Amino acid sequence: MAVKKRENGSLTGSKRYAAEKGKSVEEQTQDNHAKAMHNVKEKFQKPLESVTDGIKAVSQGIQGVERATITIKNAVSGGSSTVTDTHTASLAKASGMATQYGVAEIDVTDLLGKDPYQADGNIPEMTAADANRQKLKIQRQNNALEVRHEKIKQGRKVFAIASEQRRLIGDVVDFATAGIETATKVVKNQIADTRYQTEQSKLEQTEELLYQQRVATQGTLNLTHGIEQEWDLKFQNQQAKNDRLKLEIEGSQRENEMKRLEIEARLFDS
Repeated sequence: MAVKKRENGSLTGSKRYAAEKGKSVEEQTQDNHAKAMHNVKEKFQKPLESVTDGIKAVSQGIQGVERATITIKNAVSGGSSTVTDTHTASLAKASGMATQYGVAEIDVTDLLGKDPYQADGNIPEMTAADANRQKLKIQRQNNALEVRHEKIKQGRKVFAIASEQRRLIGDVVDFATAGIETATKVVKNQIADTRYQTEQSKLEQTEELLYQQRVATQGTLNLTHGIEQEWDLKFQNQQAKNDRLKLEIEGSQRENEMKRLEIEARLFDS
């Protein structure tokens, strides 16, 4: 029985399994895909639903607890279910992800067969010429993929060099910026020196004002001494006036006494 030739395709279109009796390779592939999806649902979704129900029950009982175990904490806060999955569930999840790209898990039992001395009916037959033709075709496709891969690597090198060049440009900008910052520090140094000289000038001016104030104070002191002498002389002058008045009074008193004596003498003589 002639085997239906495979179509040109990529990973998503390759046909890896033999067709059962009466089925084409495409039909057999679809059946295997449906079987894989069924296994995923049975092995992964049910355990996941069971874990989720358990987590909900636990979360209702730990509302008053400030800190829980890492597994419960991650699950309650919306963390990945992988924290609580078994390795079987994780493997089933990986198989489900692969089927989205047309990569189904190989059924080893079907490929190995049960009778070691009989050909397995599930593996398609192919003549040596057809096999060599397909292998040559695959090799040519691999050659094209290798060229594309090398081109991608070359493009990555180009962008890597361009990225390094941009970083070099950034370093040049940083170098120029450092120069400006250093020059700015020189300007700030001159500003500080000018402010220092300004304060020095203010100090000199203040010292001169202090000297002028001291001169004025000394003049005031000198005036005070002169005023003291002036009032002292005025006092002496007043004392002299008072002494003259006293002498005048005493002279008047003597004259009056003498006149009294003369009058008394005249009276006694008569």
